[in-house]
Amino acid sequence: MLESKKAIKIISSLVIGLSLGCVLTPIAQATSFTAPKLGTATQAPTNPAIKKGDKIFVVIKDTKNQKVAVYNKNAEKTSKKVAMGSTYTVKDVKKVNKKKIVRINKSQWLNIKDVVKN
Repeated sequence: MLESKKAIKIISSLVIGLSLGCVLTPIAQATSFTAPKLGTATQAPTNPAIKKGDKIFVVIKDTKNQKVAVYNKNAEKTSKKVAMGSTYTVKDVKKVNKKKIVRINKSQWLNIKDVVKN
């Protein structure tokens, strides 16, 4: 009887030891795995130079207010607004008071930060 208990203890301890060894082996292999080196990502220019005759698209960073201010030729805000998603052809581009603006029609100008090249 004592011999059978000893045999059962030995067999069960071997089974437990082997199962733990099998479980821990893949973990050790996974931790020693080195990830392949990836190449550096190339970034597309986010705001290419906008020139006369280019098509522009009005974008808005604020989701609550879906309109952007319209400026006059002196880069002063007017009471008019332009809706997001509007497309225009650039008539002229100029820099006034450190602010770059684009002309969309005879008297309306938009800040260059509010438009992207289409």
